[in-house]
Amino acid sequence: MATEWARVEPERLAGALGGRRVDESLLTWLESSVERLPGLANTSPQECADLLGAAMRVTINLLGTARYDEPTGRRLRTVLAQAAQSAAWLHFDQGRHASAQRHWRTALHSAHSADDRDLGAGVLSDLAYSATWLGHPGEAVEILALARTRTRHATARSLLDVRRARALAVLQDDAGTARALNDAELQLERGRTPSAPPWVSWMSSADLAVDAGRCWLDLEDPRRATAALEEGLGLLVPERERTRAIMLTYRAHAALASHDVDAAVADTRTALDTALGTGASRCLDLVRSTLRESLEPHKGETAVRDLRSYARQRLTSVRA
Repeated sequence: MATEWARVEPERLAGALGGRRVDESLLTWLESSVERLPGLANTSPQECADLLGAAMRVTINLLGTARYDEPTGRRLRTVLAQAAQSAAWLHFDQGRHASAQRHWRTALHSAHSADDRDLGAGVLSDLAYSATWLGHPGEAVEILALARTRTRHATARSLLDVRRARALAVLQDDAGTARALNDAELQLERGRTPSAPPWVSWMSSADLAVDAGRCWLDLEDPRRATAALEEGLGLLVPERERTRAIMLTYRAHAALASHDVDAAVADTRTALDTALGTGASRCLDLVRSTLRESLEPHKGETAVRDLRSYARQRLTSVRA
């Protein structure tokens, strides 16, 4: 990124911020940087958050002070929407839900101003996911119904459908969940082209599998949940560690539902180590609740006692 910055020349940014026209190479660099920054979230979340914040401030200043034509203005607003959306996820992962909501609102407003319907629908789907995670699945279903009418790309529709499945599963709608998962799979197959919007280019069969696994867990079908989660873990690329930690925790829950305490302990231990490596509060909180609540009925078993002792040591060393 530093090498590219040198090629762009800081004077171009200074000039645009001073009221001159936005240079095409500056705009292209800003777009590509914001698209790639989320890749840092798995290894350097704080640095990623700082860079996204800087990108948002620069883009807002360019929109306010630089000269640009209408197409350039739309591109700048899209950059702002993408940066705000990525920042929202970082805040959400850290449990900073009010801040995440503010960033998602910024992203939604910017996507609307840029007339980017797919990106706007994607932000709505993020808000729906947040609503389901925080215990408001009915609200999520309403948001997703609105977002689905605004999408153009099949991959975007796949993401909306899988998040609709998650909300319907929490609402114990078996048939609706199955239909939504089937729709998500069909749309993902149709959308496998290089034209997928950058904000949803990460969507894969692994993501579909992990959400299907969570759905079957909520619908009290641990056998199908385990099968989906094992498929997802096999497909997941190595750098998706936050997703891996969540998958492993869900598989531990499925093992407990199938009365396999040893498997649950093994997955929870690996999930803890993985979550600690990511530093994501959302992942750690999910593991902690598994240790504190899900494994509580088995607290007398040696494997569970050993795991809790190990977890206390690991978590204490992190706080220290």
